Amino acid sequence: MRIPNVLKALFYFGLIPVFFLVAFRLGADTKENSNRAAEASPRTGLTSPAISAQATPDPAAGYSLELAAGQSAAVSGIADTRFLELVNHDYKLAGEPGDGLVVPAWPTVPVSAKTVTIHGEALQAVSKLFDSAREAYDCTFYISSGYRSCEEQKQVYDGASDKSFAQPPNHSEHQTGLAADIFIIGIGQNDMAKSREAQWLAENAWKYGLLLRYPANKQGTTGISYEPWHFRYIGRIHAWYCFQNDMCFEEYIQFLKEALGYKADLDGQSYTVSYQFPDDGLIYLPENGNYDISGDNTGGYIVTAWE
Repeated sequence: MRIPNVLKALFYFGLIPVFFLVAFRLGADTKENSNRAAEASPRTGLTSPAISAQATPDPAAGYSLELAAGQSAAVSGIADTRFLELVNHDYKLAGEPGDGLVVPAWPTVPVSAKTVTIHGEALQAVSKLFDSAREAYDCTFYISSGYRSCEEQKQVYDGASDKSFAQPPNHSEHQTGLAADIFIIGIGQNDMAKSREAQWLAENAWKYGLLLRYPANKQGTTGISYEPWHFRYIGRIHAWYCFQNDMCFEEYIQFLKEALGYKADLDGQSYTVSYQFPDDGLIYLPENGNYDISGDNTGGYIVTAWE
């Protein structure tokens, strides 16, 4: 009898006693990602002194992913946040954002046009980022582009003279509603990369769950040229881990696939991130407590639990 891969993983990490089985039928095709993540050296000296954070330094060394056991409850379905959905040249958008999730960015934040919309969770993150930015610099940050429809993305792609800065329709993060192009009044696009304000954004966006999506040193992995203005909402613990370990989003997803997760403390909260490939349409979830779930659009699911 073949033992499902997810059971092997859970048994190895000692998770089976504290998880309960949740039935989940997959409707989407899965796709294997054969790309290997580049090794990343942890950053030092960049975390704000106000942030207390510590992650497992060597995922390969083995560590516990145990979650506190609690009263069991029946769960009939899964609410997929899609916050960690990988969308790039290789992985097509899984579908449009759900009804009501994309909202007007104005007047919550400054925008280039009042027609700019964005996912509500990303908007809250950007708003908090802009509040902090105003305290750091006497300038105005604004969103020039957020959510784009398939037709809008097609127009952007077809009109781009340099395709290294654009993805074809249905392969752009902008269609998730979770991406925002952030600019600064008085600083042109060509000058943004060397500005102190852009450097501040790159080093502080993680505090609000935002990731600089296309760094200068990751073009070979992302397939997109350096865009100091493009940020993607993925959630605070995930953005923090990427920043601390100099990972782009592709590398982070590959890391999770190989390590099966990690445990970290951030701002007094303990996080457990678990990566699972469903077997026969089944994944395991915490019995209780706070958690959310996101498919990664490559066949796996990431369960983020905190206490």
